[in-house]
Amino acid sequence: MSSTPASTSALPLPHTSPTLCDPLPLTADQQQQLATHLSQQFSQWKQARQGLENKWGECWQAYLCELNPLSTDAYNEGPDRSRVSRPVLYEAVEGIQSNLMNALFPSDERFFSVVGKTEKDHANASTIENFLRTKLEATGFSEKFAMFLKQALITGNTVAAVPWQQRWRTRRVKQPVEVFGMPIHQRTTTQQQLVFHGPEFDVIDMFDFVMDPDADRFENATVIHRVTRPLAYLKQHKQTYHNTDNIQIDSANEDDTEGHKRARKSAFGLNNTEKKATQQDVTLLEVWGDFKLNDGTTYTNYVCVIANGQHVLRFEPNPYDHGMKPFVFTNLIPVPNEIYGIGAIEKSLGLQHAINTLTNQKLDLINLSINSPFTYLINDDVFDPASIVTRPGALIPVKSHETLKPLQYLNDFTIAFTEIADLKSEIQEATGALNLFNGVAQPRQHKKTATEIDALITGGAQKFNTLISHLENTALEPFLEMVFENAKQFLTEPHTLRLSKHDGSLEFVELLPEVLQQSQCQFRIDGSQAASLKNQELETLIGFIQLVQQAPELKSHINIIPLLKKIYRRLGFKDEDSIFTTPPTHKNTT
Repeated sequence: MSSTPASTSALPLPHTSPTLCDPLPLTADQQQQLATHLSQQFSQWKQARQGLENKWGECWQAYLCELNPLSTDAYNEGPDRSRVSRPVLYEAVEGIQSNLMNALFPSDERFFSVVGKTEKDHANASTIENFLRTKLEATGFSEKFAMFLKQALITGNTVAAVPWQQRWRTRRVKQPVEVFGMPIHQRTTTQQQLVFHGPEFDVIDMFDFVMDPDADRFENATVIHRVTRPLAYLKQHKQTYHNTDNIQIDSANEDDTEGHKRARKSAFGLNNTEKKATQQDVTLLEVWGDFKLNDGTTYTNYVCVIANGQHVLRFEPNPYDHGMKPFVFTNLIPVPNEIYGIGAIEKSLGLQHAINTLTNQKLDLINLSINSPFTYLINDDVFDPASIVTRPGALIPVKSHETLKPLQYLNDFTIAFTEIADLKSEIQEATGALNLFNGVAQPRQHKKTATEIDALITGGAQKFNTLISHLENTALEPFLEMVFENAKQFLTEPHTLRLSKHDGSLEFVELLPEVLQQSQCQFRIDGSQAASLKNQELETLIGFIQLVQQAPELKSHINIIPLLKKIYRRLGFKDEDSIFTTPPTHKNTT
């Protein structure tokens, strides 16, 4: 059993691409000019952000607990030197990511809801919401968004492609062979089986994605995505990629981006990352935006694909009906008037280097204290320095007891421990990964008053809520809107939804393509709001029930069972229909 290669490109697959009468409406000279210009533009934009990329590489290095060679030159001379990298920033990234994911995608809550713009649209909102939820579960969205979020925490910027794709699988089936209506034997054949038809969320390495540095916002920026594809794949999809006959395999030299990738792979022990000679890959530049040729002709909202910086394989209007670039981009901490942002750990790199330096100095000092070096007289013809062994019971022949003298070092390590703890506390406060906020006890030497603890928790929560609100507005809402618009364009057959009811039974609902195409909806992110208000709502509901129980005139007019069911669901249980019985109907009297 085999499956066709799945594209991770943001371009739609051939069967979803519109059929164009003139796939490349450019002359040969125009194609050459465009390929040269876009290749130079990619290099220029990469060069313009070289300082940023160096910072991103340093952040990845700190997250992967690799020592920065610039800050450890003093420890590279001898093999006896300590080379330890404390995982302080690693812990910060993991702690912030887990908290953000739990807030954005609570386990017992739906993280988004669909609201129709009109009364007719709202009648279909529930079905559309279940449809989108089913598609997101099929593509493993929450796991992919976790990687999307981690890249934002480390580099400060992250991007994902949001295409609509179909994946087919080739499988063997046995069919009976009949003669005169009687089966004689079975014949094995192959057939194509559709295994996926829906949205994708492909996280893109920021080193392979560049934007116009002069753009004020992502929506207005021309973007270039560098991606590699096998040559056979390009020739297989000739409806999408043209002029593939003269393409050669990519033999370009390794650039700084590949060096960053190789460094990351080496952290996992993958040092041999050279391409095999039989692997025929082609480097593509997918450019989305506006294009102006030398003759003054302007093409607005187009997509252009360049192979190996020389061949134009695709040039056409944006194939998506919604007209947006099929990418979701966000930065973690926005910078005014800049398209790129700041990560959670970027401003703490110096503190991390200081912690590593102090830690290695402390370890070297302990090593020296345990294995003290000696001074000796060079004119002692009895003592042989090459034969000395420092072990219990060892005898060292000397002419005079003044020959050997041990060197004494400071044995008080408390100062180093205190400085490291102070630096770690400062990193936690700078990144927002506070011990108290993450449920970790505060170190003894840093006891704080109740007022200080409350201020720390409140400040961490405010920073945390700001991050959540920013991610909801810049990542989740645009993603859901794009998935909904893509479904309206590419879903051409009725889709059957299998829904689980509260009593455990199944309900099958059919969603017609016409319903999607005619509906106008908005998306509301509920996950973080539900998580932050969960405890408050529980307390309010319980307080209201107690008030009703104490007021007989209200008790006869209010049905308590639905409120108890809501509390039961808020506690994480989902079998309330089998627990609570239906109360008798109360008649209101006037």
